[in-house]
Amino acid sequence: MSCVRRASYLTACLAVGSAACSAEPPAASPNRLHGLSDDSLICKAVTDRFVGIPGVEDGRAATQSKALHGSWWIRGCSAKRVANGIRVRFEGPGWYFLDRHDRDFALRQQVTFTLGVELEGAPQLTVDSGVASLRFEPTTTPEVEIHVTRNLSVRATSAWGSLVKLMPVVSVRDRVAQQLSAVAVSALRAKLRDGATATYELASGQRDVALGQLPAGQTPETAFTDGVPWLVNERVFLPANATQVVGPIDPGPTRLDARVEQGDGLAYRTVCQGDMPADYEAIASGHLDRLAPSALAAHGTLLGVGEHSATLRVDGCKFFVVLATLGDATTVAALRVRG
Repeated sequence: MSCVRRASYLTACLAVGSAACSAEPPAASPNRLHGLSDDSLICKAVTDRFVGIPGVEDGRAATQSKALHGSWWIRGCSAKRVANGIRVRFEGPGWYFLDRHDRDFALRQQVTFTLGVELEGAPQLTVDSGVASLRFEPTTTPEVEIHVTRNLSVRATSAWGSLVKLMPVVSVRDRVAQQLSAVAVSALRAKLRDGATATYELASGQRDVALGQLPAGQTPETAFTDGVPWLVNERVFLPANATQVVGPIDPGPTRLDARVEQGDGLAYRTVCQGDMPADYEAIASGHLDRLAPSALAAHGTLLGVGEHSATLRVDGCKFFVVLATLGDATTVAALRVRG
């Protein structure tokens, strides 16, 4: 894996365990979190990168559960050696698309949060069948803190729900935010129970990472499997008003490949790394129409179900690729970015 991709890079850096969970508003803005990183190799590799969050909700179709439902922007990082291996902390803002309902309330929107994770682990390296595998197993219970926004568009689905929304002593938003925090932390525990494995194919130099302990010599499953080297190789799940971001990617010509499996297609736009702090709120809230015009931005659409490819030429800056669905239909697509 290149550190610009893989939803699982988020989860690969975490491990299952107990969590501190709060429904308070995000504790720090993206701008305030910037720069809180040390000079360790791992922090240099991940700071300021977006990593995807896989589907975590129960009841989703199997094909959707393997796709990315959100992004986490790592804005702070620290790492140091300890007796049992290494201790690392990552933090930053992000979002996740939720479609949840119960008897009284429903919520369908991109929900923003801030996330902090601290853990200790023991890396173990093996080489087999031309694949170097670095397995990470947690040696202590990690600490996870997630703060979910209260800015939620909760819809009543029953007469009781409508009545509760009218009562000033009852905060529906607080109730839902608390439930979402609990769901998110529970999902992290389930996803990270078995640690993670990073792989490096010696012949091609291709890197990747996946949850769990992969057998020696085995590489993770990817969306595209034709052997073409890639920087990003994932599946995305994009309902209306949802976004996904990958990067940063080095300047120069880059190829964007998409295999649209469901929906009307994808819209894409590049954002220079230096512009992301100003553009973050619009992207995280799903309002791409609020992004300021940029002479360096490349943009376009990939229409309809099927195979698509486009060249992204951004010469003046490192950049991110921002993706959204076209129209109101949910798009599910395999996505690859390659040099």
